[in-house]
Amino acid sequence: MGSSRALPLQVALVAGESVASFIGRLAAANGLGTADVLGYVGGGRREIDPQAVEIRLGAAALEELAVLAGRSVEQLHRALPTARRAAGSSPVRTVVWSAGQGVVQQCAVCGQARRDAVPAWLVAVQEFDVCTRHARWLGRAGSRSQLSLADLPEVVRTHERRRRFERRVGPYAQALLADAFQVAVYWWQCGQMASSGRWAHREAVLGLSRRRLWAVPIVVYPEVVTLAEAMAVRERQRCYGRGFDGQTARWHTGRWTRWVGERLGLSEELAAGGERALNLWLMAHRNSVPVVARLAGSPPPPGYRAQQMQPLAPHRRLVAGPWEEVSCLPWRLGEPMTSVTWQGEGFPA
Repeated sequence: MGSSRALPLQVALVAGESVASFIGRLAAANGLGTADVLGYVGGGRREIDPQAVEIRLGAAALEELAVLAGRSVEQLHRALPTARRAAGSSPVRTVVWSAGQGVVQQCAVCGQARRDAVPAWLVAVQEFDVCTRHARWLGRAGSRSQLSLADLPEVVRTHERRRRFERRVGPYAQALLADAFQVAVYWWQCGQMASSGRWAHREAVLGLSRRRLWAVPIVVYPEVVTLAEAMAVRERQRCYGRGFDGQTARWHTGRWTRWVGERLGLSEELAAGGERALNLWLMAHRNSVPVVARLAGSPPPPGYRAQQMQPLAPHRRLVAGPWEEVSCLPWRLGEPMTSVTWQGEGFPA
């Protein structure tokens, strides 16, 4: 460790990039190997694959990297999500990405504009991201890792709406998105909604002759975000012991389910059996406050719909991870649905 000067050529900061990727791009721009840059910051001389591992830097190593890159530590913190986590007792630590986590390649069109020698890799908790500037789907599906969404503008608009939803709801948004995705997976795997025109249309636009698991997040994305928004409406009422109609004595879950069908434009499909997945979610998110306590409680404060939400059971402890791991709903994409227990039509008030 101890270069104490910036390298001759600098690289642009890319929001969301992994530390390993940034080191690789900085090294390549200066005709160096990643082992050389790691040696400068005290990590030993070894080559790394940014698709397979991440680099955790201690405070001193991060400061040294900032010097090499001609940046401040604060700038690296803002651009590189994992740079905010210290490496512990080791100045530099190589960490293999855990199951369900990793990176997606930055939009190729964005990369061409920067003319970097090597691509940037973005930290992705989910297995996908969307470049709204160039309407491209970014995923981890090998040769299908980047797809044009020019003919699926609703998917691009959905990603922008999702970001607004996350800012409005706060950290609890990830739990609701996870549950909404799992409900959509239920529909897709049971065939109750997958035959609807819009999902078949999106698969056709992607050039798929038959359903592919890797494409499911693209196919269902607009419905996932719409459903998460509807779930947030109900959860805001549950937070204050209110039902969907604002009353305290009854929940009127059927009314909420019908409203969801109207918002999605899938009322007939829900009535034909699709409501079962929603009912399973309602069971997991039922109101545990007794009616007497609800009647005695105060009404929601003014402006509560614009405030970030507090986590509610069964998501009291929020964790970052793939949606299927975060969700309270147990099934998995690609696995048989026969083990899912159907609880019936009765729900506690």
